[in-house]
This record gives sequence, C-alpha cells and structure tokens, in this order.
Amino acid sequence: MYLDYSPFGYSAAFWTWEQWEKEIDFMAMNGINMPLSVVGSEAVWYYTMRDFTYSEKGALSYLSGPAFWPWQLMTNIDSYFSLSDVKYIESRAKLGRQIIDREIELGMTPIQQGFSGMVPKTLSRLFKKIRMTMAKSWCNFPVTYQLDPTDPVFRKFGTALLEKQKQLFGAYHYYACDPFHENEPVVKSKDYLFKVGRTIDDMYKSFDPDSVWVMQSWSLRPQIIKAVPKGRLLVLDIDGSKHSQNEEFFGHDFVLGNIHSFGDRNTLHGSIKALADNPYACLEEGKGRENCVGTGLFPEGIYQNPLYYDLAFQMLTESGKLDLEPWLDDYAERRYGSAEQCLKDAVRALRASCYSENCTGRETGSVICMRPCTQRTHTAPNDVPELRYDNKTLLGALESLLKAENACNDGYAFDVCDITRQVLSNHCAVLFENTMEGFNTRDVRKFERSSNAFLKICDELDALLQTRPELTLSEHLAAAAALALSDKEKENFELNLLALITVWGPPARSVNYDYAWREWGGMIKTFYAKRWQSFFEFLALRFPKRGKFSSVTKKQYCERNLYQGSQFYKSFAEFERKWLSSVDPEKPTDGDTVELARELAEKYKAVIEQE
Repeated sequence: MYLDYSPFGYSAAFWTWEQWEKEIDFMAMNGINMPLSVVGSEAVWYYTMRDFTYSEKGALSYLSGPAFWPWQLMTNIDSYFSLSDVKYIESRAKLGRQIIDREIELGMTPIQQGFSGMVPKTLSRLFKKIRMTMAKSWCNFPVTYQLDPTDPVFRKFGTALLEKQKQLFGAYHYYACDPFHENEPVVKSKDYLFKVGRTIDDMYKSFDPDSVWVMQSWSLRPQIIKAVPKGRLLVLDIDGSKHSQNEEFFGHDFVLGNIHSFGDRNTLHGSIKALADNPYACLEEGKGRENCVGTGLFPEGIYQNPLYYDLAFQMLTESGKLDLEPWLDDYAERRYGSAEQCLKDAVRALRASCYSENCTGRETGSVICMRPCTQRTHTAPNDVPELRYDNKTLLGALESLLKAENACNDGYAFDVCDITRQVLSNHCAVLFENTMEGFNTRDVRKFERSSNAFLKICDELDALLQTRPELTLSEHLAAAAALALSDKEKENFELNLLALITVWGPPARSVNYDYAWREWGGMIKTFYAKRWQSFFEFLALRFPKRGKFSSVTKKQYCERNLYQGSQFYKSFAEFERKWLSSVDPEKPTDGDTVELARELAEKYKAVIEQE
C-alpha cells in the first residue's frame, strides 16, 4: 500500500495529470498495488450535496481548498479556504478518473473514499429529527458536525456519496473510513460503539457485497472493529506500532506500515538499518504474521530523502533482511551514473550520519525555519530539537560527492544541493546558540558575528536552492495558480499553499504554525530570514538594558510557544499575515548548482570542523 491523506495536501495538492501519471508509473515500478485514490472526491461531495438540494454556492462553500481538502476527508475541518468555481470541480472529476483508470490499467486496486459521518451543519434543515452532534474543535479550527452513524440519515447520505463516487469513478471494493478520527463519540458505551461498527459495515455491504472497510490505526476503537466480521475490515498500521498494542487487531487483516516524514519537511533523516532489518520479517509466528496481509508506506510528504525512500520501496516486497553494504554501492552507481569510489564513500557517510540508527522516529527541526525565540524549542509539532549525528560526517559525505568526475546527472546535482542545504542548516543551529550566548552574556562581538553569520548563510542557501526549481517557492506558487480556472480561485489556491507552509491553522490562534516548514529558495529569503533579522535587531536594541529577556510564553502547546501568546509574538503574527498577501518570490535561476555548493562547502569547511 502507498499514501495516506496528508501527501494529497503537502505534496500533490496542485499536481497535474502529467505529474500523477509519472507518480503512478513510479508506484507500479516499485511494487505498489493498492494506492489511496481520493483525487476528485471534491466532485463526489459537490454533486451529492447538489442532489440533496444544496445550491451551487452552498455546496462549494463547504469544501475546503486543495491544500486543506485532505483534512476535511479526515473529518478534522471543513470550509477552509473554500471553493468558488464549479469548473474546478469538473476538472477534479476528470483528473480523478484519469488517475484511477491508469491505476487499474497497471493492475492496481485503488482505495477509495468512504463515509464516516462528518456533514454540513445545514443538513439538519433537510432532516428535522436528525441526530447530529457538534464535534470538538480540532487544533483551534471552527467546530465540525458529526452525524450519528446509528441515525438512518447516516446510511442515506453515505450511500448517496458512494453511489455518486461509483458513477464518477467506478467502485473497486476498498473504502477508507475512520469514524471519530482524532475526536470522541458522544456516547462512549461499548454497546453503542459496537452498534456503530455494525451499522457502518452494513452500509458498505449493502452498497457492495465485496466491500472491505479500510481503517487507519490512529483512532481505532476495539468495540467498533470487533463488530465487523473477519475479512471485511483492513486496518492500516500506519507507523507499524499499533498491532502489538491492540492484540494484533483482534484477528483482522492489517497492513504493516512506515510513516517516516511529517509535513513534507525537507530534512535528511531516517534509519536505513531499521528498513534493512525488515519489520515484516521480524513479526513472530502467531503474533501478527498470520493476519498481516501486506506492507505499506504512509509518509505525510514525498518530496524529500531519495535514498531513504529508494530502500523503503524495495523493502515493501522483501521477505527477509537486506545486507546494506552491497545495496549502498549499487545505489550510488544507480543514483549518480558512475561507479567512482568517492560516490560509494559518500553514501556510506550518509548512512553514518543522517541515515544512522540514531535518526529513527521524528526528524530534527530546522533552526532556520523555527519561529524566532530566546530558547530553542520544537520548530513544529512532531519533531525533535537535537541533532542526532555529527555534522562533520555529513560534511564528509558532501565532500566525497564533490570529488566525483563522472557524475553529472540530475540526481547528483539534486543531492549535492540537498546535502549542502542540510550541512549549513545544521551549522545555523550552532550559530543560533552562539548568538543567544552572546546576548545573555552581553558579549557584543559574539552576538554580532554569530547573528550576521546566521543571516549570511540564509542568503547563500536561498541562492543555492534557487538553482533547483523543485526547491523554490516560486515554482510551487506557479503550480498552485496554474491549477485554478478563475482569477478568484487563483488567489485562493496561492493562499492555500502559503498558509499551509506557514501559519497552517486559523491565523489568529494557530497551534500548527510552521508544521510544514520548507527550506526552499524564496521561502528562506522572504520569510524565515526576515523573521530572524527582525529578532536579532530586537535583541540588539535590548543590549543596553539590564536583565535577561525571554520569549517563552506562560502557556505552551505541544511544548511550543503560543502563536500570539505575548506582544512579542503578536508582532511576528502581523508580519506573517502581511507576507501571505504580499509575497512575490524571485523565479528560479540558471546558476550552476554543483559549483555553488562547492564554493559553500569550501567556505564553511574549517568552521564546521571546529564545532
């Protein structure tokens, strides 16, 4: 299996058919035979709501924009950056049909969207005795509304959605559905939850006798899944840990998964030894092996870590452990088109640094992308602040790459750029600590040298990344604009992207701010560096004052400062709001990526080796 909902927002929200066709072919070449296929589900909802007498505007306004639509499918939010152009709905229906047709052509079984009960509040106007409850706010978003699965309207509306989906795309038996996802049912009794499971399964079975309910393990409730007959439920163990915590899902079929990335943040990380050891092969007989029916990759984003994912895809179909040494040699030659020893040395250095055993689990947050603060904290939820390897080893990987004489393909240039970015980003963490030490000890020279060096690297990294279009804000903004079919939607889609990678949630009360940070060209220069420059200038003005200054807010959320938890952070929020409506990043350049990276490696080699 491949994909959960998040990549449809973080990575593929603005993809064209040409990009999807390439991705689907890539899936097939890597053994994927069950992809999540939810592109076009906006059309399913739109036309179903129209059938239920909603106006064009009423139906469109309920549907969140492209970047946030996946979280509406997960029942977290609705109506966020809502749609306004029915032509866009028609284009999504066409694209969804093309995607599924291609998947079927290549022998895949698409997993389609099911129904778990989130509906517009206004549905109560059509059904006066409907049992609908207000779900609690998710991450400070406005509340949503949950239709009780045991209410007859649940089956009526859910079946209408399934029928519309079949009309538009066909029906292929597997339906994703996560009742009460990241939320709580109003009634928590075991009898009620058992009835919920039985009712939802009956709806799918009546619609399609061969249906299989596909459920993520995140919000699994034993009473619900125990109500479903064996063979009619497939549980996705997204991070591979839940089967052992839930009695191997009580005998239901499950897929053993790997999540790896959060928010599609482009940081190099991940234990490749953990992949090579093969979690599937480690399942004990009688403890999951019998009902583990497949393996899966469920990253939140797919724009990063090419080495890690090359191995991750291979391990989906490996029955045993893999010897990493020959695999790394083979990878180096495949990736760079040359058998030079320096390239093999480079990938081994990657294994010893960013892909070492220490780098399992959550990724290290970027200091560059961190909201300025006096004490380092999490850049985003679900990351770690500490670097779990020696940056000098990663620098060694870069130097080995740069020794190559025969590697000149695009993969080589991308990796040289990406590793240079990571090395200098790691170095900025040291410069941040030095800056704050200079401020706290009133060492003006140390403060100025460190803060200026930090900002200088931001400028240099931005220039380097601008040579790779896929790593630029301008290129992604252009893709968002190109997907729109009207000027109004063009502005909406651009804001979709910009909000997703910055404030994320409700601008006034976001708790997910910077969740999907990006070390991109144009992004560093116009957003992150501006925040840091403002912060350093603020600290410089406080030098004559006695006493220390702290940005830590009284209340914390996910071990982070509240978005507007102080006057200090309200000023940053004001800058970020203005940036959303005014940013105009420079277009990619035709600079020589490898030569620029070489210059930066030579420039910073001595100082990094002294850290």
